[in-house]
Amino acid sequence: MARENDFRYVISNFDLENVHVIKRNIDIPISTDRIITVTGPRRAGKTYCLFYLIRNLNDIPSRNILYVNFESERLRNLDANDLETMMKVFYEIDSPDQSKPVYLFLDEIQNVKDWGRWVRSIADRKKFSIYISGSSSKLLSREIATALRGRSIDFMVLPLSFKEFLKFKGMELNREEVERISFRDERGMLLNKLNEYITWGAYPEVVLERDESIKAKILESYYQSTVYKDIGERTGINQAIVSESLLYFAQNYSKYVSVSKTYNYLKGLGYRVSKQTIIGVLNAAKESFFLFNTEIFSRSVKNRMQYPKKVYVVDTGMVRAVKAEGSAGRLIENEVMVELTRRLRGSGSEIYYWKKYGRAEGAEVDFVVKEGIWVKQLIQVTYASSEEEINEREITPLLNASEELRCNNLTVITYDYGAEIEYGNKKVIFIPLWKWLLQ
Repeated sequence: MARENDFRYVISNFDLENVHVIKRNIDIPISTDRIITVTGPRRAGKTYCLFYLIRNLNDIPSRNILYVNFESERLRNLDANDLETMMKVFYEIDSPDQSKPVYLFLDEIQNVKDWGRWVRSIADRKKFSIYISGSSSKLLSREIATALRGRSIDFMVLPLSFKEFLKFKGMELNREEVERISFRDERGMLLNKLNEYITWGAYPEVVLERDESIKAKILESYYQSTVYKDIGERTGINQAIVSESLLYFAQNYSKYVSVSKTYNYLKGLGYRVSKQTIIGVLNAAKESFFLFNTEIFSRSVKNRMQYPKKVYVVDTGMVRAVKAEGSAGRLIENEVMVELTRRLRGSGSEIYYWKKYGRAEGAEVDFVVKEGIWVKQLIQVTYASSEEEINEREITPLLNASEELRCNNLTVITYDYGAEIEYGNKKVIFIPLWKWLLQ
């Protein structure tokens, strides 16, 4: 009876009337036979994506919609059997119209023991449209695949794209408007917003907050949640080691890191730690969407494993949260990596870096986009606003990689310079970051 009362309270008190929801550029289907799962880092907006879907179920009576957040204080220590109690209370309170579909929105469902078994069983009834989301600390894409055995479609929600960021700021630009931006005042205003986007990142709550001191506190709280909840609790690794390892990774964003370097760094701080522990922290950081990384482009698996990885944080606000130093070029490169991850998710494409060790310093290309056996695009990133600021050290590796990898789709993403330049028989497209982000 106690559990029934808990569910009765939670279900009866759900109300979206005073909740402001802004549409994200993520097209989650409203009608499908598959279970929809929504994953991503904490506070990126997963719950609000569910709220938007609920708001747009115009032909579905409200009594046919169940939303439950399993992080409610009333719903602790649940197991799959309790979910049957939830359904009983739902039908008792709302009495869904049997002639219409019934929608289940189950938020933070990873808090329920054996949730996967129950979701599979209820999906087999063919009576419900099921949407689940959860904290990345426990509900990860590979775990979903295991629990739901191929029955789900996964959508990743990251912090706001630049186009979404502008929308949250009241600036919506269509493709034609982006192409027409040429006047100094228009570009200046857009670059002002781009600098804010790069400096403070794109978590929705941070974007909507005007007070910079509060922005900083919000970002710090997100970082601490990642350290202690998403990674510390998940791995069981000593919190101090998790904290120092994450700090090292975050401060080296857009740079090369290796397990050996991290090991030596921690050892220098007096920590007794194994390399396997460091690998565990790095993997947990990637699984929780806090970090992304690229490997060297090589047909040899051994080479990809032994050479350093380049790491990137999920949001440049985290750079500010850990008070890391770095150049504007590194911040731009980090933004490009996050956007590539967003665009290429589920496409089958892979992202690498290209580098010839043993050559002069700087003989590298930031991003190699590979699809199947073919390299589709080479991307170099530079903080440049004019042709005079383009460095030969950035172009020569791009041309060398083009020859070696047989790819002529060559792009240089700049801060604010656009052109098409021929280098011998190779054409290189230069595009400002703001324009590339809005494509």
